[in-house]
Amino acid sequence: MSANAVTTSVKDRELTVTREFRAPRRLVFETWSDPEHLKRWWGPKGFTITVSEFDFRPGGVWLYVMHGPGGVDYDNKITYREISNPERLFTPTGISKRMNGSMSQQPSRNRATSRS
Repeated sequence: MSANAVTTSVKDRELTVTREFRAPRRLVFETWSDPEHLKRWWGPKGFTITVSEFDFRPGGVWLYVMHGPGGVDYDNKITYREISNPERLFTPTGISKRMNGSMSQQPSRNRATSRS
């Protein structure tokens, strides 16, 4: 997989998204753990988010609203269950009930995988 390439797969009702970055694992993990980073990339293309609460620790809550390009707002709440900086985070989420994100360091890049 080339750097910044994205692969997706669905198996047994589980969606897996994998992306490689030319960046250290610490920095890639930071994009998940800092609301200022999340505002730049979270959600579908054309959406923005407003964060009202962000407590990045086990048991902590992230409250945010995704603003759709058509003017519809989507309230969201994520509760973090497990955080192992910089390798992993796990949280139950809305419809899928869980999301597991992991980061693995490669020689010159980092691979981030999300399963839900």
